[in-house]
Amino acid sequence: MVGYRPPDTFLQELERIRAGRNTLPALLNEFEKDPTRFRTLFTLANKYEKKGDILSAKLMVDAILEAGTDSAGTAEFYSILYNAREARDPLPLVQYADAHPDGERVVKSLREAMYILRREKKEPELEASLYIRLINLSDKPSPNECNSFAWRMSQLEIQLEMALDKVTWAVANAPDENQKYMFIDTKAEVLWKMGRVDEAISEIQKCRQGKPEDDYYRKQEEKFRQSMNT
Repeated sequence: MVGYRPPDTFLQELERIRAGRNTLPALLNEFEKDPTRFRTLFTLANKYEKKGDILSAKLMVDAILEAGTDSAGTAEFYSILYNAREARDPLPLVQYADAHPDGERVVKSLREAMYILRREKKEPELEASLYIRLINLSDKPSPNECNSFAWRMSQLEIQLEMALDKVTWAVANAPDENQKYMFIDTKAEVLWKMGRVDEAISEIQKCRQGKPEDDYYRKQEEKFRQSMNT
């Protein structure tokens, strides 16, 4: 189990494991009894993926495809996903998204393709275009999503006007004060990358006034001011 769980949920997971429900040994026993059952194979694939054992996950997905039980195209998608990760090639995932624009896995395919590009640190224009597609797929992206988009565009120094629009909306719709200052910091960074240094300083000063104890915001203002002398 990865990540935090509240006490009640954590206890439920422990009880499930102790009872042997949906555990790796239990699933392997089911697999021995029926090596073609879709649910067992797909659950095993997910288990192996979470363990970082992509080779075993691929074997389970391949077994589903060989058994001919992939009626919903689930195993086909995960076969493409695992192969793309292994080859560090986002294009098969982009092609999948292009071929299934209204499919339920279009978001995952675009996001995974974008992550591959980010890890490989190549084709920033393609990464930006995939991120824009993801943002546009949502009828109502959250302030966090808009802020994350704007921050990444500031790192890539691409689509900065759109980034500014998104983060300005995020600031206006921030759910709490802490996030609002985080979003304002992003807005300041975007303005700075656009060469609008005075505006960037004005924005980051809002963070400094609201969070005077945070040294990060002080360093951000120093960075902006120093750039005026270079």
